[in-house]
Amino acid sequence: MKRSLLLNSIALILPTHLLLASPGTRPLPVNDTKSQRALGGKLVGKIVEGPNNAGVAFATVALLMPKDSSLVNGAVADENGTFVIAEVAPGNYLLRVTNMGYQTLYRPNVKLAAEASLLDLGSITVQPEAQKLAEVVVKGEKTMIVDDIDKKIVNIGKDMLATSNNVSDLLEKVPAVSLDENGNPQVRGKGNVVVLIDGKPSNLYGSDLPTILQSFPANLIERIDVMTTPSAKYEGEGASGVIDIITKKTKIRGMNGGARLSIGNKNNNAASGNLSYKVGKFGLNASLSGQTRAMTWERTLSRDNFVTESTSHLQQDGTGGNKGKNAFGRVGVNYDFNDKNSIEAGVNYSRDNSRNNSNILNETTLASGVVSESFRRLNNSKGNGDNLNFNLDYRLKFAEKDHQLNFNSSYSLGGSDGESYFSQESTVDSLLRNQQNLRNNNRHSLFLNADYTWPITPKATLEAGVRSRSSSNDNVNAFYNLDRETNTYTFDNNISNVFGYKDATYTGFMTFSQKTDLWGVRAGLRVTDYNQDINQISRNQDFSVHFLTLVPSFAVTRKLGESSQMKLNYSRRVQRPEADWLNPYTDVSDPRNVKTGNPNLRPEFTHKAEMGYSNYEANGGWGPSLFMDYSNNAITQIRTIDEAGVSLTRYDNVGREFSYGFETDFSQKLFGDVLKINGSGRVFRSEVVSAVAQIDNRTWSYSGNLNAFISLPADFRASAYVNYEGPRAIAQGTRDGVFIANMGIRKDLLEKKATISFNVQDIFLSRNYRSQLNTATYSQASNWHQTNRLVNVTFQYRFGKISASGDDA
Repeated sequence: MKRSLLLNSIALILPTHLLLASPGTRPLPVNDTKSQRALGGKLVGKIVEGPNNAGVAFATVALLMPKDSSLVNGAVADENGTFVIAEVAPGNYLLRVTNMGYQTLYRPNVKLAAEASLLDLGSITVQPEAQKLAEVVVKGEKTMIVDDIDKKIVNIGKDMLATSNNVSDLLEKVPAVSLDENGNPQVRGKGNVVVLIDGKPSNLYGSDLPTILQSFPANLIERIDVMTTPSAKYEGEGASGVIDIITKKTKIRGMNGGARLSIGNKNNNAASGNLSYKVGKFGLNASLSGQTRAMTWERTLSRDNFVTESTSHLQQDGTGGNKGKNAFGRVGVNYDFNDKNSIEAGVNYSRDNSRNNSNILNETTLASGVVSESFRRLNNSKGNGDNLNFNLDYRLKFAEKDHQLNFNSSYSLGGSDGESYFSQESTVDSLLRNQQNLRNNNRHSLFLNADYTWPITPKATLEAGVRSRSSSNDNVNAFYNLDRETNTYTFDNNISNVFGYKDATYTGFMTFSQKTDLWGVRAGLRVTDYNQDINQISRNQDFSVHFLTLVPSFAVTRKLGESSQMKLNYSRRVQRPEADWLNPYTDVSDPRNVKTGNPNLRPEFTHKAEMGYSNYEANGGWGPSLFMDYSNNAITQIRTIDEAGVSLTRYDNVGREFSYGFETDFSQKLFGDVLKINGSGRVFRSEVVSAVAQIDNRTWSYSGNLNAFISLPADFRASAYVNYEGPRAIAQGTRDGVFIANMGIRKDLLEKKATISFNVQDIFLSRNYRSQLNTATYSQASNWHQTNRLVNVTFQYRFGKISASGDDA
């Protein structure tokens, strides 16, 4: 293993001209390029892993002299396993293939004839390397960050897994990714991110994304792909980018698995188990997890109302908490008919229960200092939701070399129900309230996808696909007020709502990729036909919306060395209105700050461009870039206020959003494997401008995150994570910066079959989300602060035999 890693590192570091000048070669004059071309031919091939012939990324291929094994020439395979060795003199050679985690392969009698200019070696199969230690597989980890032509691949190593219970914990450790106060992912500090799971929309697993991410166990995840300028292959939605969460597949022989138990303060506990088994052509994987969670918060809001002649002031102060528990189960089977045909089927089930409460004091003061209105608003809510998802995937490799057809399908159905009880206390009878809100939601969706990959030449690939996604959502919100005379609840038709929503998306895309020794190009176009049917049942109003959109993408890379490259990317994105943004239901849970949907929303189109450099090797690297995002029809939340001091918030198309700046991510191993660090940082300008809404906010900002993993004596490892999202311009104001710090320590036990870890999240209780809004009609400052830090102890046990996949330690 160490020898393979050393060879990989040497091949990445040594320039080509030094490789050519190694002992045993027949040197040519440095300036005699024509002579080199005349005497040299090319070797091409592809490194694959058996039995499914999956490409092995970044394997080192060395061409040796048979007599003394001296190095003649070499190359590093690309992310698909394809390699090219140029300028090879005619003769008989020994080929050596090395890669971390695989057995070294030697192929003798590689003969290049004098009259031949090209020798195609075809697919070369390497076998995974495993060392058995008390029936636990121990392997080297992959490089954490791999920079592809249109995305960054973040491999999930054992250090990240040891300090993460679920996918939400993992995402916070991924460069350029953060979570907002509600647990929704952000890229470069901005929302509107499309989250995929194995290339499929995450809403197939449920309607509430933060709950999905919290319920998905971390040890099921193999890698996370982050695309800030996605190619046309991916969904055109998501103005900020796309995150694709790739789960582990069954690539084992025999059986392995693990169990995990986490006990934390404030009833934040989790347990999970997973099992993988494969024998012959049949494979099985299953997992089960459960979690309880609890979070407390405090909130303040201070607002001056300028609508009336005499200024009034609203002050809100309160506390609250959220509790919940969820369960997630997954079963998948796969069968390899032969080396060209395989099928996989699976089912996922999740269930979530939530309990929320709040206690908010509201006081309105006139300019004279007299309190004109005072009441306390108490809210107790509970909700239940479940989701069932079926998937069926089929892969076919044609007789022609590397032609491949993938078919994916998913069907999801689920529902949720909830009830909220509001009690409004005051010394003034007219302000007394008792209300209840009963909710019910039913949804189902179908996803179909077919992709065809055609390697036109060893270095040119055409990929085309068609996709269809349809969903239906029926939402009932019934609101009741207590009649104090009869002591019964009566239905309020004015703020109740029955809302039906359907959408259907039909997409076709095509991408073309071309690579040479130095250049790489990928161009694509996605055409999407999008249809929305909106039925405001309670108001007897319905209408349909149809959008036809084109999403082009282009990326070009220039290789500067074996591991370094420059790249330029462009992508057009579209953010279509979501069902909740369109639903005109009025949420009056906070009667001084009501919310509603806007059925007149139009899509937002964003142009994204990025130019960057990357250099990632086994011990680390970095990837600086310049980026720019521009949209001229941005969807954002707008708040207006009436004479009574009540604000109304809804989504609207406001105008222009523009951001540009410098960003870099990096990873590095120091002092051997004693210290590993990775992170990202950016400095950028954000602008929100709308003449219609009278908005002109522009500001410079900076953000960044850092992860550190330190090896200590006696098999202890410590970790630390810090993230800072700097202030930025938002519609009607600014949002302050947010700082978060976590830490942990772990120890391997039982001959590395088990791990125990201690983790603390939000060490300094610094999850403060502050914003200031300033318009001609009001001025507002608000703060939401999480008031409980999370402390937990986690024990993980692993078992298993020979494995052909990465360690999930």
